[in-house]
Amino acid sequence: MEKNGKITVEFGKKYEDLKLLKRRWFPLWKLDGYVLKEFLIKYAILMLVFVLLFILSDVYRDIQDFLDANTSWQMIVLYLLYRLPSNICFVMPISMLLGCMWTMATFGKNLEVTAMRASGVSLFRCGGAIFAVGLLMSGVNIYFNELLIPKTSVMAENVFADTTRSKKNSKKLLTYKSDDGTRQWLFQLFVAGDVQENVTVKTTWSPMLQDKLLGDPAAPEYEKKLQQVLSSHYPTLPRDEKQRQAAVKRLFFERKLDFDIKEAYYDYEKSEWVFASGTFVSYDRIEDTLFKASRGTMLLHQPVEFKGLRFNRHEIKERPQDILNAVKEKDNLSTPVILQILRDHPNMPEKVRCIYETVLYYRLAFPWSCFLAVFLGVPLATRNERTGSMLAMISAIALIVIYIVVAQLFLMIGKSGALDPMICGLAPTIAFIVAGAIKIVHDRV
Repeated sequence: MEKNGKITVEFGKKYEDLKLLKRRWFPLWKLDGYVLKEFLIKYAILMLVFVLLFILSDVYRDIQDFLDANTSWQMIVLYLLYRLPSNICFVMPISMLLGCMWTMATFGKNLEVTAMRASGVSLFRCGGAIFAVGLLMSGVNIYFNELLIPKTSVMAENVFADTTRSKKNSKKLLTYKSDDGTRQWLFQLFVAGDVQENVTVKTTWSPMLQDKLLGDPAAPEYEKKLQQVLSSHYPTLPRDEKQRQAAVKRLFFERKLDFDIKEAYYDYEKSEWVFASGTFVSYDRIEDTLFKASRGTMLLHQPVEFKGLRFNRHEIKERPQDILNAVKEKDNLSTPVILQILRDHPNMPEKVRCIYETVLYYRLAFPWSCFLAVFLGVPLATRNERTGSMLAMISAIALIVIYIVVAQLFLMIGKSGALDPMICGLAPTIAFIVAGAIKIVHDRV
């Protein structure tokens, strides 16, 4: 017994250094280079195939408009190049997941994953090079999504508009209500960055508008304008100056006012709206009529002409781009634009705010889907090393469909206001990443 015990102690001392060996996390150049090469080949093939499919889709959708306008092939190619970043951004995570599962499934089928793990390399470390590419592609996705695509999309729209002779950034019969609810704009044809013609602005009288439309009470033209606007109410005004001004304020208080503007434009240098020419009319109030159904419909006076009215940012906050962004699909707005809208419109209705915030958090989470693809792809692809790459590809497609469905479902719930926008925007991506991490830890055991 003593001899056996002595042998055991000596054996333990001899191989005690093996227990102290640390896990190797630093680069394994041959292994990482081999995995990276195999993955990039498959990833490049998938990206090329998907991008070509999207280019063909763009050609099929827009080619008739270009042919009708006799557009040169150089302009068509330029348009497709401007459309390319948005297509790449969309197919990047899909290609990442399919490429990851294709690569790891091929390694599993050839028992290369078994050989790596038998050499003391964990499953997580086997896909280390792919994880690095996934992290890099997430950064590229963020750059494309937030900085490059908003610019190239506008360039593509401009090329399409110029070559097909269509109005760029234009909307017919556009209606916009200001954030504070005091103005409603009606455009027959809204063209961003251009002169707006035949615009109607529905609002109410305010002290600021009294100063703009009537002028200084001490000015000679003031009484003439006041008589023209107040019409039958003018003779009832008291003669005392203080009482007279108080009566004028009471008569104008919250009275409906419509601007019919022939030409309006935004002066970007001074940040001012300019109503170049047009007319305005005022309507009755509650005390002006006994019939409830007709209140706010009877003219107080005939249309009065005006010229050269200017309103600064404090008087009219909305800009042409704000009006155009309000009618755009919220999902197509970039994160900086959404943040600016939320910052510039603190009194936004809660339902509208929920839509913007949900889209904001979704856009913050979506670029990380490239990294998510690796987290899910590595453990699933190596689950059964003898099933081959076909089952892995089928699993990848099923996983993509599930993720998209869940993300879109939460997006709809967040937009409706049923759940917190942050939860709805971030939860699907975070949940799938956590599930992939748990699967990796489980498979390492």
